[in-house]
Amino acid sequence: MTALLLALTLGASFPLPTVDGKPPAVAKDQKVFKLPIGFVRVKAFYADQLGKAEGVKIVETQKDGHRLLTITTSSKGESWTRAIVREGEVETTIEVTPIIRLADEQISGNGKPLVEFVFGRSAEVDKAVQSIDHLNDIRK
Repeated sequence: MTALLLALTLGASFPLPTVDGKPPAVAKDQKVFKLPIGFVRVKAFYADQLGKAEGVKIVETQKDGHRLLTITTSSKGESWTRAIVREGEVETTIEVTPIIRLADEQISGNGKPLVEFVFGRSAEVDKAVQSIDHLNDIRK
């Protein structure tokens, strides 16, 4: 049941490491996961799972004394675009940025706009335009 929920939540394409052989509990539309696993183990998991995948880039940095792992993908079929793995004091936090795909919607019609502006021209402007030669050539 948890695996099915995980597949529906993340589109089954972003893997999460198991905790003592069990998949972590996830909620619908959950994007942030806190796992009681060390950063080195999570980094090794993603290096093994995604390190050789085409279009996936894994970059490790350090911020405020904690390690940070940024995983990005440019593959078309994925349901995620980026994941950030943060090292904590007692847990590792994984934040996934999902891609939302909507169905195509056909738009058609021939209605007029709700608001239409019609600007008239005063007689003084008409008189001034008559005296300019190049505008007479454009109107013909």
